[in-house]
Amino acid sequence: MSSSMHFLEAFTRAAKRQHVSGRAQRGLFAGRDKAFGNNVSFSKRRTRRAWKVNHQWKTLYSEALDEKVGLNVTTHTLRCVDKCGGLDNYLLSIKKESDLGLKGLKTRDRVREALAAMEAAAQQDGETAEAQQ
Repeated sequence: MSSSMHFLEAFTRAAKRQHVSGRAQRGLFAGRDKAFGNNVSFSKRRTRRAWKVNHQWKTLYSEALDEKVGLNVTTHTLRCVDKCGGLDNYLLSIKKESDLGLKGLKTRDRVREALAAMEAAAQQDGETAEAQQ
Protein backbone atom coordinates (compact mmCIF):
# COMPACT_ATOMS: atom_id res chain seq x y z
CA MET A 1 0.00 0.00 0.00
CA SER A 2 1.29 3.44 -0.79
CA SER A 3 1.90 6.05 1.87
CA SER A 4 -0.92 8.22 0.50
CA MET A 5 -3.35 5.34 1.05
CA HIS A 6 -2.23 5.01 4.69
CA PHE A 7 -2.69 8.75 5.09
CA LEU A 8 -6.24 8.66 3.67
CA GLU A 9 -7.11 5.56 5.68
CA ALA A 10 -6.55 7.48 8.91
CA PHE A 11 -9.41 9.83 7.99
CA THR A 12 -11.85 7.30 6.59
CA ARG A 13 -11.84 4.67 9.33
CA ALA A 14 -12.97 4.96 12.90
CA ALA A 15 -10.24 4.92 15.50
CA LYS A 16 -9.61 1.52 17.06
CA ARG A 17 -10.04 1.16 20.79
CA GLN A 18 -6.75 1.00 22.63
CA HIS A 19 -7.92 0.62 26.21
CA VAL A 20 -10.28 -1.93 27.75
CA SER A 21 -11.41 -1.17 31.28
CA GLY A 22 -10.83 -3.52 34.19
CA ARG A 23 -14.55 -4.04 34.61
CA ALA A 24 -14.85 -5.16 30.98
CA GLN A 25 -11.92 -7.54 31.53
CA ARG A 26 -13.79 -9.29 34.35
CA GLY A 27 -16.95 -10.02 32.37
CA LEU A 28 -18.46 -10.40 28.90
CA PHE A 29 -18.92 -6.85 27.63
CA ALA A 30 -18.74 -7.55 23.84
CA GLY A 31 -16.44 -4.60 23.22
CA ARG A 32 -18.66 -2.16 25.10
CA ASP A 33 -17.15 0.25 27.60
CA LYS A 34 -17.93 3.47 29.43
CA ALA A 35 -18.56 6.34 26.98
CA PHE A 36 -17.87 10.01 27.58
CA GLY A 37 -19.39 13.16 26.16
CA ASN A 38 -21.04 16.45 27.00
CA ASN A 39 -24.39 17.62 28.25
CA VAL A 40 -25.20 20.70 26.20
CA SER A 41 -27.66 23.13 27.75
CA PHE A 42 -29.87 25.66 25.97
CA SER A 43 -27.18 28.30 26.50
CA LYS A 44 -24.67 25.94 24.81
CA ARG A 45 -22.74 25.40 28.05
CA ARG A 46 -21.05 22.02 28.02
CA THR A 47 -20.61 19.82 31.05
CA ARG A 48 -18.80 16.49 30.88
CA ARG A 49 -20.72 13.34 31.55
CA ALA A 50 -20.32 9.60 31.20
CA TRP A 51 -22.63 6.90 29.91
CA LYS A 52 -22.27 3.73 31.93
CA VAL A 53 -22.60 0.27 30.44
CA ASN A 54 -25.84 -1.58 31.22
CA HIS A 55 -24.33 -4.69 32.76
CA GLN A 56 -26.00 -7.34 34.88
CA TRP A 57 -24.74 -10.24 36.96
CA LYS A 58 -26.19 -13.36 35.34
CA THR A 59 -25.68 -17.09 35.62
CA LEU A 60 -25.65 -18.60 32.15
CA TYR A 61 -25.87 -22.34 31.50
CA SER A 62 -23.00 -24.01 29.65
CA GLU A 63 -23.97 -27.26 27.92
CA ALA A 64 -20.36 -28.39 27.50
CA LEU A 65 -19.51 -27.85 31.17
CA ASP A 66 -22.99 -28.97 32.29
CA GLU A 67 -23.07 -26.19 34.89
CA LYS A 68 -24.15 -22.61 35.37
CA VAL A 69 -21.42 -19.99 35.00
CA GLY A 70 -21.76 -16.67 36.82
CA LEU A 71 -20.68 -13.75 34.66
CA ASN A 72 -20.97 -9.99 34.57
CA VAL A 73 -22.57 -9.43 31.13
CA THR A 74 -24.01 -6.50 29.24
CA THR A 75 -27.53 -6.65 27.91
CA HIS A 76 -26.04 -6.45 24.41
CA THR A 77 -24.00 -9.58 25.16
CA LEU A 78 -27.11 -11.40 26.39
CA ARG A 79 -28.78 -10.75 23.03
CA CYS A 80 -25.63 -11.97 21.24
CA VAL A 81 -25.59 -15.16 23.34
CA ASP A 82 -29.23 -15.83 22.42
CA LYS A 83 -28.49 -15.19 18.75
CA CYS A 84 -25.49 -17.57 18.74
CA GLY A 85 -27.52 -20.32 20.38
CA GLY A 86 -26.03 -20.43 23.85
CA LEU A 87 -23.02 -19.46 25.92
CA ASP A 88 -20.74 -22.15 24.47
CA ASN A 89 -21.39 -21.16 20.86
CA TYR A 90 -20.93 -17.47 21.71
CA LEU A 91 -17.59 -18.03 23.46
CA LEU A 92 -16.28 -20.20 20.63
CA SER A 93 -17.42 -17.76 17.91
CA ILE A 94 -15.61 -14.68 19.27
CA LYS A 95 -12.22 -14.23 17.60
CA LYS A 96 -10.97 -11.04 19.30
CA GLU A 97 -9.63 -11.83 22.75
CA SER A 98 -10.19 -8.24 23.90
CA ASP A 99 -13.96 -8.71 23.41
CA LEU A 100 -13.98 -11.67 25.80
CA GLY A 101 -11.83 -10.34 28.62
CA LEU A 102 -9.97 -12.44 31.16
CA LYS A 103 -12.96 -14.26 32.64
CA GLY A 104 -14.41 -14.94 29.19
CA LEU A 105 -11.10 -16.40 28.01
CA LYS A 106 -10.89 -18.68 31.04
CA THR A 107 -14.46 -19.85 30.49
CA ARG A 108 -13.80 -20.45 26.77
CA ASP A 109 -10.71 -22.52 27.63
CA ARG A 110 -12.78 -24.61 30.06
CA VAL A 111 -15.44 -25.14 27.35
CA ARG A 112 -12.81 -26.18 24.78
CA GLU A 113 -11.27 -28.67 27.23
CA ALA A 114 -14.69 -30.14 28.05
CA LEU A 115 -15.57 -30.48 24.34
CA ALA A 116 -12.21 -32.14 23.62
CA ALA A 117 -12.77 -34.58 26.50
CA MET A 118 -16.27 -35.41 25.21
CA GLU A 119 -14.93 -35.94 21.71
CA ALA A 120 -12.14 -38.21 22.98
CA ALA A 121 -14.64 -40.23 25.03
CA ALA A 122 -16.95 -40.60 22.02
CA GLN A 123 -14.03 -41.70 19.86
CA GLN A 124 -12.93 -44.24 22.46
CA ASP A 125 -16.49 -45.60 22.73
CA GLY A 126 -16.56 -46.01 18.94
CA GLU A 127 -13.30 -47.96 18.97
CA THR A 128 -14.49 -50.31 21.74
CA ALA A 129 -17.76 -50.93 19.88
CA GLU A 130 -15.81 -51.88 16.73
CA ALA A 131 -13.53 -54.19 18.73
CA GLN A 132 -16.51 -56.05 20.23
CA GLN A 133 -18.01 -56.79 16.80
